[in-house]
Amino acid sequence: MQMARTRRSGRVSETIAKRIKKQISDGALLPGEKLPAERDMAQRYRTSRVSVREAYRSLEELGLLTIRRGAEGGAFITDLDHGPVMRSLSLMLRLGKTTHEEITEARLLVEPPIARLAARRAHPEDLERLDYVVNQQELALERRGDYGPFDLNFHRVVAECARNLPLKVLMDSLSDLTVEVVAGLDLSAGVQHAVCDSHRQIADAIKQRDEEAAYTLMLEHVAQIQDRLGRALARQRRRVKKSGGGNGRPARSRRSPR
Repeated sequence: MQMARTRRSGRVSETIAKRIKKQISDGALLPGEKLPAERDMAQRYRTSRVSVREAYRSLEELGLLTIRRGAEGGAFITDLDHGPVMRSLSLMLRLGKTTHEEITEARLLVEPPIARLAARRAHPEDLERLDYVVNQQELALERRGDYGPFDLNFHRVVAECARNLPLKVLMDSLSDLTVEVVAGLDLSAGVQHAVCDSHRQIADAIKQRDEEAAYTLMLEHVAQIQDRLGRALARQRRRVKKSGGGNGRPARSRRSPR
């Protein structure tokens, strides 16, 4: 009997959650809007407060609701947050033991079309942000600082310029995986400057709305840097194997070569 009640509660909470998600996607519920209290929602759906609470918690886990405690608390619609989706995708790829070769293949298929869309769709504020990231990366190299954070941001900002949410989420996850795969590898100053120069050329093509140039430059850039990283990883594995020690994994580093 208890199991039957639990199953019914689960089905009702799923129904409530689905209806709230539809209202959010339809624009009927807006960020910051407060949902009815659990008691009122339970009366509306003729169910228990437990079912409503389960529905609210499931939506909170998805990043769609923020639940606040206290006199002014309640369940509030959040601003759109893609973080949970991105983290779930990154975790799935990590657990699948994604290889450098698979990441390279994915980036070659995904990033050049993203650059093309960026040249077509970028808003003025997107272009300003893209230019800022490249300027900061160039400045970091001149000062011999850590240009890694700006390097990572460049590819993310290009994805934002494309104005395509699924591609942005995918690009964020691939960027995170690339950093993990090459953690601990140091690129020469010459390679770092070559990477930065490629970023500048891609950014210029996007700003000039040259879709084909943006596509071609990104294709060449990803192919070149992934090839360099692949060779660097192979050399490192050979050194570890020759020394007969270690686990074959690169040590952590703050630098994020691309």
